[in-house]
Amino acid sequence: MAAVWTDLRFAVRELRKRPGFTLTAVLSLALGIGATSAVFSVIYAVLIDPFPYPGSDRIMEIRLVDKEGHDRYAGPTGPQAAVLRQARSIEDVVLMDWWNLTTTDGDLPEDVQAMYIDPNAPNHWSIPALMGRWLIPSDAPPGQTSQPVVVLTYAFWQRYFMGDPKVIGRTIQLVHKPYQVVGVMPPRFKWGNPDMYLPLKVTQDPNIRYGASIKIRSGVNPGQASAELQPIIEEFAKAAPTNYPDKFKVKLRSIVEVYARPLGPTLYLLLGAVASLLLIGCANVSILLLARGTERQHELAVRAAIGAGRMRMVRQLLTESVGIATAGAALGVLLAWKGLALIAANLPEFSFPAESVIKMNVPVLLFSVALTFATAIVFGLWPALQLSRPEIARLL
Repeated sequence: MAAVWTDLRFAVRELRKRPGFTLTAVLSLALGIGATSAVFSVIYAVLIDPFPYPGSDRIMEIRLVDKEGHDRYAGPTGPQAAVLRQARSIEDVVLMDWWNLTTTDGDLPEDVQAMYIDPNAPNHWSIPALMGRWLIPSDAPPGQTSQPVVVLTYAFWQRYFMGDPKVIGRTIQLVHKPYQVVGVMPPRFKWGNPDMYLPLKVTQDPNIRYGASIKIRSGVNPGQASAELQPIIEEFAKAAPTNYPDKFKVKLRSIVEVYARPLGPTLYLLLGAVASLLLIGCANVSILLLARGTERQHELAVRAAIGAGRMRMVRQLLTESVGIATAGAALGVLLAWKGLALIAANLPEFSFPAESVIKMNVPVLLFSVALTFATAIVFGLWPALQLSRPEIARLL
């Protein structure tokens, strides 16, 4: 233990004697670790794991591409949705609508965003409720008035009901009408980003159109499903030509493609830049350590000549290299956390899914730290391994 403390004191003294070398090496490692870890964490949250829904690559939106190449959203009517559900490539179709409501059971009214969902396919998103249940078909029987039930988002439950664990069964007044709380969804379930979900009564009125989420069957790709829906939607266009382009091509686009990938080129370009920064930083440190080792040739040769063991010198240089790597890693982790918060705060609003959780990607952070330690140790020990040979000391 005494020898270890001696090595540490000597390493600190040597590094303090060369502040320029020490500061350059530590900052090179820290900037590489911090920038790479922060940017990849954003990429993982926004592009690799943007949605918590199993099979999110099969959840689609219908787009109509006109002859100029512009696409437009195509919302079906109730009868049209029933026809779409009969397609072989379609697993289910969920209709949606949005309304602004007001709570009227508190001291002050509060405007809330409500999303009405046709509950015919309760497993569309394959996410169970955190508490209670999700909407089910009996909440909106065909041809009948929807039941006065509501499912809360996690954020609204925390804010309005203070996270009450006994919220299931309680009522909430919406525009002076009582609704029973039947469920609370997990934190990452934010489909449509509302405050609450209510059952949607789908009418057969051909003039009322809804938002639609389509889930294709497993093993069917979007191109195959689009080809099957092309003649079906062309028939819809013949019945209501004013609602469709003159010439169009049906294109199903996954929610990942629509909501997550627009930021992809920018983020991947940024990742390439910061990954290069990490590699350049490691290269700079390796060059600095080799140059410093060459500068200390005389010192190491003299120590070998007067009897210093090879392992003793290796241990000393290892201590110095680990000290540089530790300081660089500690500062790099701090920069990674601060940089991640800075990037997340400056991303354009609504440019990525609300379900994305931007947090530090620990495996990438550990990989970056391990790479810096490996670089510092290998290139820090190389001079000792070369210059501590007995023949070098005899040559001196």
